[in-house]
Amino acid sequence: MNILIIEDEPLTVLGLKQKIGEINPATTVDNTSSVETAYDLASRNIYELIILDIDIKGKAGAGVVERMKALYPGTAILVITDLEESIYGLPYMKAGADGFLSKLASSAQFDEAIRAMMVMGKYASTPLQQQIIQESQISRSVRYVNPLMSISDRERQVMNHLIAGKSTGEIAAILNINKTTVGTHKMRILKKMQVNSLIKLIEKVTMLS
Repeated sequence: MNILIIEDEPLTVLGLKQKIGEINPATTVDNTSSVETAYDLASRNIYELIILDIDIKGKAGAGVVERMKALYPGTAILVITDLEESIYGLPYMKAGADGFLSKLASSAQFDEAIRAMMVMGKYASTPLQQQIIQESQISRSVRYVNPLMSISDRERQVMNHLIAGKSTGEIAAILNINKTTVGTHKMRILKKMQVNSLIKLIEKVTMLS
């Protein structure tokens, strides 16, 4: 079995390799800290499993998962991250990931996830499985809609400036509107994106872009 790890934290790579070796000593493991290099490696080698840390430098959003799944449909993809599973697990699974694992998971859960991905090519924690089931029960016919699609042109302008670190006053001056209007747009943006802070907004926009 061939596995590719995309991770920029040496200790995490070491831990993953150790865990993989315990499960199947005959497994060949390559690793890279760059998504670009990962595409090159995957074009020259056949991997049964890709373990992708979406928190690596430069970020690896849902778009990366979608592209990898399109390029390598026969390869299972396990997303690992520090982000909250309850918020980001389902969107990444819908983007094409075959598994989602929090780096804060227990050692036993980590072992279970890696083993499941190596044997079956699928993994989701019990809470995430329940989310998937509930989503399916709500409407099997309704397709996931990217919340960015609900952002108006003006809201997108304000959002981009917020993400760039501009203050309310600076945004008001740039767009020639008053500060109150900027504040109103900000509240609408947070509501539409289902987040409660600018930090969460930046994380979600990065993930969905």
